[in-house]
Amino acid sequence: MTRLLTRASLAAFIIFSAEAQHMVPKASLVLNLDYASFRHTDQAGYLEIYYGFYPRLISYEFRDGKYAGAVGLKVTLTKKTTDEKILDQSFSLPISVKDTLDESFGYTFVSQAGYSLPYGQYVLSVLAVDSLSAERKDSIRLLISVNPFLSTSISDLELCSSIKESDDKTDPFFKNSMIVVPNPTLVFGVTASPVMFAYAEVYNVSKDTSYLLKTMITDSRDKVIRESSKTRSYTVTNAVEVNTVNTTSIPSGRYRYHLMLRNSAGIEITKASKTFYVYNPHLKTAEVSSASIKASELDGLTADELADEFRKTQYIATDQEIKTFSQVTSVEGRKEFLGRFWSEIESGRLGREPMKRSEYLGRVSVANQRYRVMGKDGWRTDRGRVYILYGEPDEVERHPSDQTSKPYESWRFYAIENGVEFVFVDRSGFSDYILVHSTKRGELRDESWQRFLE
Repeated sequence: MTRLLTRASLAAFIIFSAEAQHMVPKASLVLNLDYASFRHTDQAGYLEIYYGFYPRLISYEFRDGKYAGAVGLKVTLTKKTTDEKILDQSFSLPISVKDTLDESFGYTFVSQAGYSLPYGQYVLSVLAVDSLSAERKDSIRLLISVNPFLSTSISDLELCSSIKESDDKTDPFFKNSMIVVPNPTLVFGVTASPVMFAYAEVYNVSKDTSYLLKTMITDSRDKVIRESSKTRSYTVTNAVEVNTVNTTSIPSGRYRYHLMLRNSAGIEITKASKTFYVYNPHLKTAEVSSASIKASELDGLTADELADEFRKTQYIATDQEIKTFSQVTSVEGRKEFLGRFWSEIESGRLGREPMKRSEYLGRVSVANQRYRVMGKDGWRTDRGRVYILYGEPDEVERHPSDQTSKPYESWRFYAIENGVEFVFVDRSGFSDYILVHSTKRGELRDESWQRFLE
């Protein structure tokens, strides 16, 4: 079963000339994607996929008295264990505005689709293409688990920009007597969605039994910044939980929302968590003093220079940070964002060792000098990426080409994970060495990499 649901939201940020007949934004197209899995039958779950686009980043042409554009989507779902393709779907989302002063030009266009899927793990791939400028595209690939909810459990969390009671079953976002509008950007705050709504379904609870429902928000360092609890007694075995968070007083940053169900003794029965982001440029508090110090290092850089610096951090930035930064267009906003970003990086996060901004950018500079090839900046090559992330290798073995083998290099780092190796092969013959194998956890591993030498 498939449902395609669409809705546009409201506001205004950028103004183009109303005289223009064809408008192509300078900034890249951005696909925002989120999903949540719910119980459906004993054999299958129900997967909802949420899409979000910024109308100001879509190309338009003026026709029939309005500016019209569209985003083409190609969606595939593949079983992780067998590579069997479960879904291969292409469709178009039309987006139109009366003019660029229209409120809907600045907000987020949201749509969702739902699929009944057998329980298991899937690879979701989504390609979004600007219908009027085919070279403008964005894509996301995710590993998704559709799990059975057999015992007392909580569904995936759906973070929303709005939830309200309704009996309008014709509304595309109608669900369980409510209009539930997702926020695929996962960005909240005064400039986006001031109130974060959290939707979840609770399964297999005992009727008329007292439970403790606890909500908690933790920051990027796992420090609890908000928490609340309430006693719940359910009259049905499967229920809906809706909670709200006013995000306007939360400093900008990355956070995690937790929903926990405990028994009367306080023992946790089940839990669901989800990452979200807050952007509140008006908040200048002691909590962000280190970020403010980092932001001051960026004084004098233009908006384009700040964007270029952040582009080079793609190896240590999260996908959501990359998408969030694309929404920030002012110099001050980008300085504040980068200040926070470097403050977290220099403190260490996501399992990475702390790294100073100066050290990272220094490695970028060295990579550009050493590994530039065929007009491609060195930091964008495979050798450049490995150098930036892991530093100078302890040993480099270079193997020139011969009659039976293409040239390749083997880099060894003895202090990482008790010794790791990276193998790069010049597959094209133009000195563009491609990573074909590594023993480092999380990197490409291919024990039969020697076939690339032929």
